[in-house]
Amino acid sequence: MRRTTAVVMLVALLQAAVPVAARAAADPGTSRKQAQQPLYDLRVSSEKLAFRVYVNDLPISVLPTKRIGTIGMPLNPAILRSGPQKLTIRLLPATGQQRLPDTDDLKVELVVRSKTEPPRNTTLYELPPLRDGRQALFTDPQGFSQTVQFEAQVPYSLAGWERSVPLDAADPKLEAEALEVYRRLIADIGNRKGEAFMGALAKAQRLLYPAIYLSSAEARERDAEWVSFIDKGTGTVAPLEHHALEIHGDGKLVRLKRTDPASVDEGVVRIAYKRGPQPRTIVYDIYLHRPAPGAKLEPIWYFMTDFN
Repeated sequence: MRRTTAVVMLVALLQAAVPVAARAAADPGTSRKQAQQPLYDLRVSSEKLAFRVYVNDLPISVLPTKRIGTIGMPLNPAILRSGPQKLTIRLLPATGQQRLPDTDDLKVELVVRSKTEPPRNTTLYELPPLRDGRQALFTDPQGFSQTVQFEAQVPYSLAGWERSVPLDAADPKLEAEALEVYRRLIADIGNRKGEAFMGALAKAQRLLYPAIYLSSAEARERDAEWVSFIDKGTGTVAPLEHHALEIHGDGKLVRLKRTDPASVDEGVVRIAYKRGPQPRTIVYDIYLHRPAPGAKLEPIWYFMTDFN
């Protein structure tokens, strides 16, 4: 079983028509929040349940197999602006289980960190105690979902995809168009065209940086490192296979996800490489949107995850 050792917060958010700095200046509390640089993390604790987490209808963590202990994940890249945020956790049978086990072993916590204040932990959800050895909420043995809200205060405001064109999964041309975008991205990696690959994500990268508080110099350095990684042919890009179409982002984002059991629900842009003797896989989970009627699909949001 693979274990996630790092989730690199390269989540793309674009289509903000007004520069972030200009928009944030209208908020009298922006200077204080900018100094604090608040970071929102989710902590999910369970030793008996598999789960999936969505924030504002964006998959933050897909763990289709049993993981022991506590899993932490960053939320800032999925938080476009201050205000209420929607979080959904979907509980599923773990590998080897035919149904959800009767358990109350689940705790979901929000951890808020900043440069100026100590961390704050808030419990967002816990399963209720068992009754006569049974979990009354698990009426569907194949899954259970719970949605809660939490409040976030951040020093940036991003339009994201709110003005993007709604997408229809039943559109017979949508998957073919998405496939064309993914094939081009994979070809750029395979042909060692780092500038082309990162260029396809450039607008998104520039709008990500406010959410993770990267300076311009740090952003340029990060981009250069990834261009060099691809140009050197450090890894081997996987072919585009075993995939299915999925709509997210309140109907305005589309992705291709893997369907094979070994990497089910993960992203389809994958680079195998070695760090010393250790084999690893970089997975880009890239989401596309249509910025205007008649426009082509383009990347707008992504997670990059490094597995061993």
